[in-house]
Amino acid sequence: MNLKPIAFLVGLLAVALYLLCYQQKKRKNILFFNVTSRILYILQYLLLGAFEGAALDIAGTVATFFAQKKDVSFVQKHFKACILGVNILIVLMGVLVYESFLSILPIIAVMMHTGSFWLSSEKQIRIICLMGTPFWLIYNFASGAYGSCIGDVLSMVSIVTAMVRYDFKKENGEG
Repeated sequence: MNLKPIAFLVGLLAVALYLLCYQQKKRKNILFFNVTSRILYILQYLLLGAFEGAALDIAGTVATFFAQKKDVSFVQKHFKACILGVNILIVLMGVLVYESFLSILPIIAVMMHTGSFWLSSEKQIRIICLMGTPFWLIYNFASGAYGSCIGDVLSMVSIVTAMVRYDFKKENGEG
């Protein structure tokens, strides 16, 4: 059974939710849309047999979940251990599925994206995610995941749009 059309549709939905995440005004909503899109990306990668992408998105989902719970007493009490633990998980998952030098790029991207979610400033989250997205873009292009490349470019446009809407206008007294 050819699962590529199903994977493509799941991927499109993942891209749409991912793009919407940076258009959210509140940190909580940014993280909710991000986790939901990651789950769909994981499903897409599994349907395509792209286990490297799935493994890193699983690690990213776990890291985002913990970042989303940063105000919970357990996470607050073990804040540094949680950050260290999720970063070790990301690196371990990346090492376990390592295929080539290009495998390092999504590891960096996931660490940047999920690392930003520990921050309280939505502006800082957007800036760091914007810096991390080109790592996914290069990896996806080199891997032939052209649909994801389109999603990466749209993601960068979405982040910049949100930065203009929420960050730059506010700085200039327009928001």
